[in-house]
Amino acid sequence: MKTLLDSEDAAVIDVGSNSVRLVVYRIDGRAMTPILNEKVMAGLGRDLSRTGALSKDGADMALRALRRFATLLEAQGVTSKFAVATAAVRDAKDGHAFAKRIKDETGLDLRILDGADEAKLSALGVSAGAPDAKGIVGDLGGASLELVEIAASGPGHGETFPLGPLTLMDGEGFDYERVTKEVERMLEGARVLAKRGGDFFAVGGAWRALGRIDIVLSNHPIGVLHHHEMSRNEVLKVADVVRKQSKRSLERLEEAAAKRAETLPYAAVVLERVMMLGNFDRVILSAFGLREGVLLERMSAEALATHPLIAAAEALAGRWRSRGFGPALENWMAPMFEGQLPVFATAREKVLRGAAARLADVGGPLHPDQRVEIMFDLILRAPLAAISHPERAFLAAAIHHRYTKAQPRHAAAYLRLLNEEQQAAAAALGASLRLGADLSGRCETLLANFEIAAVDGKLVLRVKRKMAHLVTETAARRLEAAAAALGLTAETKVT
Repeated sequence: MKTLLDSEDAAVIDVGSNSVRLVVYRIDGRAMTPILNEKVMAGLGRDLSRTGALSKDGADMALRALRRFATLLEAQGVTSKFAVATAAVRDAKDGHAFAKRIKDETGLDLRILDGADEAKLSALGVSAGAPDAKGIVGDLGGASLELVEIAASGPGHGETFPLGPLTLMDGEGFDYERVTKEVERMLEGARVLAKRGGDFFAVGGAWRALGRIDIVLSNHPIGVLHHHEMSRNEVLKVADVVRKQSKRSLERLEEAAAKRAETLPYAAVVLERVMMLGNFDRVILSAFGLREGVLLERMSAEALATHPLIAAAEALAGRWRSRGFGPALENWMAPMFEGQLPVFATAREKVLRGAAARLADVGGPLHPDQRVEIMFDLILRAPLAAISHPERAFLAAAIHHRYTKAQPRHAAAYLRLLNEEQQAAAAALGASLRLGADLSGRCETLLANFEIAAVDGKLVLRVKRKMAHLVTETAARRLEAAAAALGLTAETKVT
């Protein structure tokens, strides 16, 4: 199996039962940043339950899309390309003939995944975006549902069920009672759902559309799907709303959801029944899934050793400056926080500080009059992995405070997702970032001339005599501000 380079572009083509999608990612170590994303709703599996074969019109549409994708990749010089097919091609009697046709006409080698491989790769993808995930991953495609256990050690037991919306449709229109009974019948013996509880990680376009509707209904302050959480009651509410709405009503609720208006009621019933049968406490939506799993299984051990949030922050910051300053700043300021009460789990705080240190200079190229207004929203919605919505708000606030002491203006996420202690901690982290950046001119070699620590109620800055001229009046003010934010008094010692 080909191992990805630590810095290259890689493409995944996902030939699903409903859609055919190309995503080109910029690979930076473990970070996977989408730089091109195209989708065609081909409906390959729309006739599968009736004919046992792929839709002829869907196959023609999919092939046209795949020809375009192959041409785009060749023109862009992308050589790492991985095409995979899921339930429709796997189950269709003409699936292998379709794969051969793709090879003959586009040169793309289509890997037809069996149910176990599909479930495993989906779970791997979820772990790429949530390495601490523990519970059950569910990936709902057009024709099938994959359920697989996941823990810190990786994917576990998995099962596949023919419960995709295209499979559940019978040509007579949506009937809630019929669909509910069919889903319950199919899931009755699901080992992965027995006495579960805890978290359910939802993957798939239809379930993401339900998440978008929940964001609208709840007026959630962050319109980011990744790690959007829904309680069991919220899932039941969304499912009830969706099955009672017309296509036009769905479009008014959420424009993208209208494109799946025919399949969404079926997807809602499947999620509703999974939640009830598995007795899950909450659904966590994952923007990562099968495609990211395809890439993750090809990454080097060295790349996988980096925490995904740190990798994503480095990738984002690396577009502006070298990557040396961020890790140096993280290590330099660590002693400042000794004795501070955590506002997140201790291990998470360390990761968040590491990410903040790497993002400390992202606003550097922006005009000083504009970056204070821009930075909060930029970090809040950045393509970051392994981060919850409250942690996003905290990280965004810290980078905002890297440039100003004032609170973010008109920031609902700041006020609704962070309590007072977390807001204060974000301000302290931002002041610490500002101190380290301004002292050193954002240069790791100059930063090494300073030592800082919290000692007996004081924030003590030690500087070598030959570098004392670097401690300007501005730097002294930054020290005092950081000390005050940490509840300490400032002191400078020249050695």
